[in-house]
Amino acid sequence: MIKRLQLNNFRNYEDIRLIIPDLSSIIVLYGNNGEGKTNILESISLFSEFGSLRRAKYDEIVNGNLKYGHWGVTMDTPICTFSMTYDRPTGRKVHKIDGNARRNLSEFAKNYYVLWLTYEMDRLFLQSPSARRDFIDLLCSVSSVEHMKNVRNYEKLTKDRLKILKNYVNGNRKEDIEKWLSVLENQIVELGIKIANKRMKTVVELEMNQIKDGFPIFKNEMTGGIEHSILPLGNSSEKTELYERELRDRRDRDGFSGMTTFGPNRSDWKVLYVDKMIDASLCSAGEQKMLLNGVFLSFVASRLKEDSRHLLLLLDDIVAYLDGSHRALLFSNIRKFVDRHAKKLSVWLSGTSKELFSDLGRDVTFFLVHNGIVKEG
Repeated sequence: MIKRLQLNNFRNYEDIRLIIPDLSSIIVLYGNNGEGKTNILESISLFSEFGSLRRAKYDEIVNGNLKYGHWGVTMDTPICTFSMTYDRPTGRKVHKIDGNARRNLSEFAKNYYVLWLTYEMDRLFLQSPSARRDFIDLLCSVSSVEHMKNVRNYEKLTKDRLKILKNYVNGNRKEDIEKWLSVLENQIVELGIKIANKRMKTVVELEMNQIKDGFPIFKNEMTGGIEHSILPLGNSSEKTELYERELRDRRDRDGFSGMTTFGPNRSDWKVLYVDKMIDASLCSAGEQKMLLNGVFLSFVASRLKEDSRHLLLLLDDIVAYLDGSHRALLFSNIRKFVDRHAKKLSVWLSGTSKELFSDLGRDVTFFLVHNGIVKEG
């Protein structure tokens, strides 16, 4: 759990400190829209392997009203104090544990992990495939610290390949360029298969572990060329050979289009609402919201069973536009999670009013967020 959270020059905050009571596993931030509730949740999400819930650049986070070009987040836990600072003029980011500098977040990930669901995700089934891939990658990053490294390295390699292909399609097909492309494509294939396999494994687990009491029943899968033509092959050498051939055959197409047209970057996550046997994108807004809530909470439930680390669960304004019965269903599941796993779960929620969270019951700490000030009560 978090005992104390401090933000300095972060978004709309100059200097705030939240002290969390020992018995509280549920923390609610409430206040009007635009007061900074999401900013507090974002500061916690920065400690995730995935990155922040807004996917914001570090330069964008610093408080624009202050002359200082840096921001910082400090998190006190029962184990130690984690901190992260960023200096905009130099672009330098520093992680520290108990005041000692560390290269990355690996020490945090040994004992904690972060998951979130936000109001903006309500339209996930209507958004681009990249948004749905990001959602699945967030889930993948929890059980595999290597997954996001693979995704980022894959993105870098494909960008490097596309730069070379600009010359390639203009007639520069010298032997050294052919060799360099082959080297890059071999590395892309290795990472692409790892990424696609992890996503496929995750969506299978989602379906197997879904919560069926009150939430819509769903089927789901990753779809795309790599899932349909590469992963089903029998052995790794066949997968590698066919994938590399696809990339070679698509060099001209990719070079002219400026896009990598085959691989996990083209995959999509498809969800079927079983009761109506229709794609989630065709469901009503309310059905989509409950489908996503059900998928997400199913994943949370499975991780709480299998993962011994402490989960920081961030739920940003997800009760907006939920009717009373669906809000009660959501809160009853959160309550069950806390009652069963109190020692390894902290839930942070946000909303516009305190009354929205009355069904959460006991041991809830409320913070009023207003005009850059946070007060308990």
